[in-house]
Amino acid sequence: MLIIQCNCMNCRKLSGSYQLGCLYAVTEITQSGETDIYQFEGGSGYLNTAHFCKKCHVRCKTHPAPEVMEGMVGIPLGLFNTAKDLSPKAEIWTSEKLPFLGTDQCISESFEDSGIAERLMAMLEKMEDR
Repeated sequence: MLIIQCNCMNCRKLSGSYQLGCLYAVTEITQSGETDIYQFEGGSGYLNTAHFCKKCHVRCKTHPAPEVMEGMVGIPLGLFNTAKDLSPKAEIWTSEKLPFLGTDQCISESFEDSGIAERLMAMLEKMEDR
C-alpha cells in the first residue's frame, strides 16, 4: 500500500479538498456489495472510474485511468479504521496545490504532475510493509 495525497483540481471538485488515498494492486483487494460508477477526468486528462456504495453513496474506490496506472486501485484513507495511524508518503499534482496548504513532514516525494506510474511503482517496490 502506498498512501498518496492528490492536489489536482478534479479531486478537489469531487471531494471539496485534496484526496488522500491508499494505492493497491487490483489483485490485492476484494469488494462486497453493489456500487454505482462515476467516471471523471483526472488531472492527467484521462478518465478515472469511481465506485460509490449504493446504500450510503460513500466513494469506496477509484480506478485510475489505465493510461496512467493500469492495474491499480485507490481506496480513500478515511475508510480505514486505522486512518489516524497512516500518513501519505507522496503527493502528486503539487502544481495545482492550494497555496495555503503546507507539506506534512511525512511526505518524502512530491511531484508537480501525476507522479508518472513508473516513479510511483518504484516507490511501492521499495516499501517494506506491503
